[in-house]
Amino acid sequence: MHAFAKAEQEIKNKGIIKPSLTEKATEISSYLDEKMDFNLGERSLRDYRSAAQKLEHDAGDIRIKQVDVITGLCHYLGYENYQDFVNRNDTLEVDGPIIIESTVVKSAVEKLPKKSILRNYRFYILIGVMCILLFWLYNYTTRQRWMVWKEDRYTEVDFDAKKYDIKQLKLYKEDRILSFRKIKVTCLTDFFHPDGSVLVWYGKNGDKQLEYFTDLGLHPETGKTLKPISGYMIDTHICVE
Repeated sequence: MHAFAKAEQEIKNKGIIKPSLTEKATEISSYLDEKMDFNLGERSLRDYRSAAQKLEHDAGDIRIKQVDVITGLCHYLGYENYQDFVNRNDTLEVDGPIIIESTVVKSAVEKLPKKSILRNYRFYILIGVMCILLFWLYNYTTRQRWMVWKEDRYTEVDFDAKKYDIKQLKLYKEDRILSFRKIKVTCLTDFFHPDGSVLVWYGKNGDKQLEYFTDLGLHPETGKTLKPISGYMIDTHICVE
């Protein structure tokens, strides 16, 4: 078997004159584990070799069901895949029959290019995905409309994390821009519609001071829900003698 012949030569190059069968199988197993990311024990490799030797003078093949085993052995011998091995050899029987399973060769050849590309270029694929995500994020943050609270109203602004605190930036809402205001109130303020519905909402700012607004929603600084004005609040906090 070609792989064992190459393993023998590799081990001899390291100074071992007569490497054992187990040492050869271990050499191949180590390559498959390190380079191909799958584990095939030296015992299995020796079993394949024994089966190949028994068929040395027959026309048949031993059967290997795992595509990765076929690919790994071809790579170890310096071939891209099994098809490359076939194309570059005049005969398939040197030192014993080639270890394949005829029923999987076609599917193996079809699948190998994709698996090889994913192994060799998965880093670049990951970089590509990250670039796409960053591009999408950039477009989303720059195309999305934003607003910030300034004194007594929301104002539309461009997304600028350096100019504004990220907590200040809020997604643009037209009704907030047009109708939400902080106002000063007195006893003469219209607090209710003629039908009795509320015109004014209130809440405390960060300094625990009451502030009044023209619409329901959240306090623009504290984020707490504003409350509708009531007669009790008017009498105890606004119209105080």
